[in-house]
Amino acid sequence: MKKAFTLIELLVVIAIIAILAAILFPVFAQAKLAAKKTQGLSQVKQIGTGLQIYLNDADDTLPPYRFTDNSTIINPTYLKLQAAGDPKAAKIETQAQHAVFINQLLDPYVKNDDIWKAPTNPGAWVNVEATGTEDAGYLSYGGQNSYGMNNYVFKSIVAGASNNPSLFSATAIAEPSNTLGIVDATYYNVLPAMPNDTFCTLGGYSKTGSYLAYWKELGNSKLNFNAYTPVNPDAAANADVVKKVESRYNGVLNIVRMDTSAKALNAKAVINNLKAGVATSYWNPVKTACE
Repeated sequence: MKKAFTLIELLVVIAIIAILAAILFPVFAQAKLAAKKTQGLSQVKQIGTGLQIYLNDADDTLPPYRFTDNSTIINPTYLKLQAAGDPKAAKIETQAQHAVFINQLLDPYVKNDDIWKAPTNPGAWVNVEATGTEDAGYLSYGGQNSYGMNNYVFKSIVAGASNNPSLFSATAIAEPSNTLGIVDATYYNVLPAMPNDTFCTLGGYSKTGSYLAYWKELGNSKLNFNAYTPVNPDAAANADVVKKVESRYNGVLNIVRMDTSAKALNAKAVINNLKAGVATSYWNPVKTACE
């Protein structure tokens, strides 16, 4: 006659299974995150390759991160959806309709919208933002929300404006392999935490302007445009912000360098790199001291 398992034996087996699960689940989670990190690095490499092909066609002149024409609707996604009678066109609001963003400028060279969705950005979107925005009229603004352009490198151009900045030539980048161009973020343009004792005006940004807080858009953090201060990433009030930045890839951010190669960097180092040494910072395209 077969002997059945006793209650004690069943409880022991269940306990062993529970212990094994407790040990293995974190391992599986880490393996999954590592796979997503590799996927994310592969995606930024493809963006870098697309940028390189664009530069070959544009005589080494970098694209703007945004081109705006306030007199006419130019957003290619909106025009395509509107022509097709697609109701998703309504998800591209007024301000975005009058702009073309860098992901759209690079689309002929990248040819894959999903490349612009970071695998660990929980609210990732590209071209059409369906989840809403805190700023009325700006739904779908920026073109995508997984990668930020370094504002010291990429510029914004407005059609007909007399004060447009000159677009950077790739040949003017002092150290392309040591200059950050594109980085994991939740907004399409971004800057680092600023120096404590000076202020870098390479991009013409005001010391009292909102750009001081643009580091809060790195990683999975989202800048609240109604709460720019305090801007110091070391302040206790910003501890949660730094954690969100780090959460994109467990303390790491992927970047595209201006030689169009890709690399993973420590998230806190990315936030504070301009403070570490302005003239050598990988945020600084000309490698000179701040004005």
